[in-house]
Amino acid sequence: MATPPTDGSGADRETTTAPDTDPRFAVPLRGVRVDPETRCAHWDDPVDVVALRFGCCETYYPCDACHDAATDHEAIPWPRERFDEPAVLCGACRTTLSARTYLDGDEEARRASSSEGQSLSGSRASLGDSRAKTDDDACPACGVTFNPGCRKHRDRYFETEDAARSGNSDESL
Repeated sequence: MATPPTDGSGADRETTTAPDTDPRFAVPLRGVRVDPETRCAHWDDPVDVVALRFGCCETYYPCDACHDAATDHEAIPWPRERFDEPAVLCGACRTTLSARTYLDGDEEARRASSSEGQSLSGSRASLGDSRAKTDDDACPACGVTFNPGCRKHRDRYFETEDAARSGNSDESL
């Protein structure tokens, strides 16, 4: 989990809290010791290059721990009815992705290992379906690999179908 800062001094990392956002990014982004590719003090492996937009404050954070450290309110995942809006930032190429694009990208891998056969959106978005299954956790714009472990707790960032029905966003997929 510990990747040293790129120049060794830590000068390329910045911590921001409300109301300040990180001026290095075109979207409102906050976090703890965020590097130029959105790795943070909590997650800084080479594959930790996404920031996720929260529904409560419309701001991107590298992780939920950064949200908790930078705000004074409870985190609310990105709402299901807004899955077609930008909600994920690739820290490598700075492309914003809709929640649907991001989630459908790794849904193919889940579908291959289960029998459910349907994505979160109800249909498979076209992201260049010729991509190999090993690229499902990758940015469709630049191909950089995203952390596949993020699937385990994506209900922290995106409202799940079960949570939308019950009104509880703590249920996992």
